[in-house]
Amino acid sequence: MVTDEDIEREFEEFSVSIDDLTVLDKCSLSPSELVEEWIAHVTCVGGNQEPTLSTIGEFERKHSLSKDKKRSRQQNVTREDTKHLMFDKNNIDELYPFIGPGHITEDEDLIECYQTPGKKNSIKRPHTTPEAPANKRHTFVGQSPSPALFSPATFSPISATPSVKYGSRTNSGEVVFTFNPSSTDPQQLIRQRKPMMSLTIDHANQEMALVKNYKYMFQKQTDKAAVLSDLIDDMAEKLQASLGVEEFSNLCVQSQEDVSVIGRICCDSNGKLNAQSVLLEGSQELSAGSRVKLDLSEVRQFALFPGQVVAAEGLNSTGEKLVVNKICTGIQLPFWSSAESTGADSFSKVSEPFLMMVAAGPFTTSDSLLYEPLADLMKTLENDRPDLLILLGPFVDSKHDQIVNGDLEEPFEELFRKQITEIIKATEKYYEFDFSVEKLSITVVFVPSHRDVHHDFVYPQPPFFTANVNIPEEFPERIHFVSDPCTLIVNDVAIGFSSIDVLLHLGSEETVCPPGSSDRLGRLVKHILYQHSYYPLHPPAEDVNIDYERFEKYALLPCNPDILILPSDLRYFAKDTLGCVCLNPGRLAKGLVGGTYAKMWVNPSPNHSDKSSSHILSGSLAQVIRI
Repeated sequence: MVTDEDIEREFEEFSVSIDDLTVLDKCSLSPSELVEEWIAHVTCVGGNQEPTLSTIGEFERKHSLSKDKKRSRQQNVTREDTKHLMFDKNNIDELYPFIGPGHITEDEDLIECYQTPGKKNSIKRPHTTPEAPANKRHTFVGQSPSPALFSPATFSPISATPSVKYGSRTNSGEVVFTFNPSSTDPQQLIRQRKPMMSLTIDHANQEMALVKNYKYMFQKQTDKAAVLSDLIDDMAEKLQASLGVEEFSNLCVQSQEDVSVIGRICCDSNGKLNAQSVLLEGSQELSAGSRVKLDLSEVRQFALFPGQVVAAEGLNSTGEKLVVNKICTGIQLPFWSSAESTGADSFSKVSEPFLMMVAAGPFTTSDSLLYEPLADLMKTLENDRPDLLILLGPFVDSKHDQIVNGDLEEPFEELFRKQITEIIKATEKYYEFDFSVEKLSITVVFVPSHRDVHHDFVYPQPPFFTANVNIPEEFPERIHFVSDPCTLIVNDVAIGFSSIDVLLHLGSEETVCPPGSSDRLGRLVKHILYQHSYYPLHPPAEDVNIDYERFEKYALLPCNPDILILPSDLRYFAKDTLGCVCLNPGRLAKGLVGGTYAKMWVNPSPNHSDKSSSHILSGSLAQVIRI
């Protein structure tokens, strides 16, 4: 039996006096619980309040003591009944009757059960990575627990629905860009041609072909510095003969005459590069890794970016600043030649024209995972019947809304495997040619992307099948999985490609004089061809993870390609740059709407003698088309 004296003694322990004991009649808690609640109450409201009729009334209204007492007794009984039980993933649902439907619903997070009353909706667990979405109940009362695959689908599965905006488009099939139009109707040319039964595909340089996976994240800073220094020395050897320079000087040596130096462009701060913040960093062999500031006031025209290896001529009278009067941003590699590369004419017999189709991911709209744009692309194969199909990732985009939110219904690898299976089926069908039935097998090249959530997040990136992706072991020989980047020789035509958006990254870091120079896209492509690298920017963009030891071996250009494919979020284009056909097919899906893909009729010239341009330039045709 609790008496008023018991309650009064509890209050006295906290130096709280009660003048009128009748105020305690309104309280029905135990002495210790009442005092604890009261001390918490006066601490929140501030001041040194004594228990009176008015303060006790306010205290009861705010905290509902009678209701809390009843709930506390119920919880005590529940704890006594369940304290001998231990719960795991196999019997967690047995806890539900003890907790009661008033506490957990199927739409609530389990962590909310441990929050204070009135605060349930104030804390939400953030979605940190696609692999760790919010923990949702996936079995409920009345259902028998069933095992589920370990994937985001086990947490909050939702059904894929068609994209309304994509389905309502009206410009499907529209040709938005044409390169090198001729008097021949492109569609008539495609209809009249007879598809090739096979293509000859090989790497331009077997030593520079990345064909297996490798361990990354073990890169040492000394090894990285050595690679960056070697790239400067390699360019120095090529420019020395081209510019007629006897030798390049040390960057920081004082001289009263003009000197020729070479190094890497870098910025003097963490900000964006501009004409006043340009530094030149030398190699270990030529300049001991030292840096010197560049004064570009005497140079009328330049286009520079961090990581660019350039040769400069100027005056360095103090050893701290080089006043530049000439600058060379690189040299073009020779075009690939079968005789020079292999010592034989093994490719000359297959230099026939062929039709190529190129598409870059994402392959589904941002509000759906039904891959409707990819399905529509497969339908166009039946009409155009290309000889070669190049698909560049991402195939399972790490930036897709449902993947970011953890709403994917199946494992990432399974989603990718389904795409591969459907593409292989769609590219091998039977067609009617001149009243006869023939089997048409389209050669397909799959190129990964650093945005593929199921693949290695590193650049250079190994082929898909090397990353433990569940792809059928026996796929046709016409299916090729290559690395990113890669240079292939297809019927005596060198085709280089990289799925990383190097054009966008270069454009955001480049400084140009005079500002607003024309042909920005062509200038960005020239940077790649002059630097002999698929990704010459250093430091790279924040979302690019480069392994520089493999970069030196697998990410440099072995030759000047005849066709250079660089998918980008920048505007689609196809143009002649330094005698090379450079192509940006755009993205097959752009947000909620459909994007574009490219189609190219590659027609090699057998009697080509111009060494400054590709042998496919004059007779080839390219189009960019809306899906």
